[in-house]
Amino acid sequence: MAAPPRFSLLQIVDRCDGFPHPSDPRLAELEFFDFVVDTQPIGRIHASAVPHLAAYNQLDRPVFYLTENTVSFMPWLNDYDSRSDAIAQMLNHWRVNDIETFPCLKGWRDELYGVYSHPSKTDPSKTKGGAALAIERSACGIFGVHAYGIHMNGFVRTGGRPQDVKMWVARRSLTKPTYPGMLDNMVAGGMGFGHSPSYTVLKESMEEATIPEEIARKATPVGTISYTKLSGDRRETQPETQIVYDLELPQDFTPTPCDSEVQNFRLWTMEEVLEAIRAGEFKPNCACVCLHFMIRHAVLTPENEPDYLEIDQRIHRRIEYPGPQQWPTFKEQH
Repeated sequence: MAAPPRFSLLQIVDRCDGFPHPSDPRLAELEFFDFVVDTQPIGRIHASAVPHLAAYNQLDRPVFYLTENTVSFMPWLNDYDSRSDAIAQMLNHWRVNDIETFPCLKGWRDELYGVYSHPSKTDPSKTKGGAALAIERSACGIFGVHAYGIHMNGFVRTGGRPQDVKMWVARRSLTKPTYPGMLDNMVAGGMGFGHSPSYTVLKESMEEATIPEEIARKATPVGTISYTKLSGDRRETQPETQIVYDLELPQDFTPTPCDSEVQNFRLWTMEEVLEAIRAGEFKPNCACVCLHFMIRHAVLTPENEPDYLEIDQRIHRRIEYPGPQQWPTFKEQH
């Protein structure tokens, strides 16, 4: 029987941050158009999708202005509502008529992600909560726009040193549309447009792990990880930023699955978590959240991990697209 795969921690980061950096010669092999709003690039669209945009332009009033290397909206689509509606109509058309070309739409979520523009280049009256438009979550990879989420490490202290901790690890449901059955952080979720990070933490804590609000409110924001994914067929790219939280839990508290997204939770030592990461059992971005935790808690150090510096740099990739200056909260219940 073949030995199970074992990856270096840097290889694990590569699985998450797969889009070539500007100095990487592989970048020239990729065929992406800049997706532009108000002269500001906000995403990337693969060349294979551009003929479908052109074909959609022929059905009715044209939506997109296409050049040799850019995709932008026609001038009549000049505010949040008109742009968002135009994208939504096209995506619904593709769901009916072109689903095999865009299989990501099979995982339709009915959840919008805000796509932000640079405030100095955009009329605020033409945005909503700082967003130039919103896109269905499952389609964000087609447009290569910057997506946001929260990930929360649940941990228990086992001693007096920073590294004396155990971590709660979730096993994703086998029915999840992405990465079914893989390991995950205790709580994680995408940030729907109109929800703040802190609200999303409370919402996902109850939905995924049955963590009461009075406990979840003790979660502490501890920074971010960021990366740019590249799909296996190299036709979709997704820049993402995850806002990371730590929640120290009492030793007598056990998270419990509430919805259908999590199979179970296990409390693991750092050695067990590291071994599962090296075996490739974690969803890639969740593995990077764990590495972020291990660096902060001195589980990984410059002395025990040869790729320490590059790992720490790579999980903090600078995303070149604008983001929110203030999180819109119009969907939250106050």
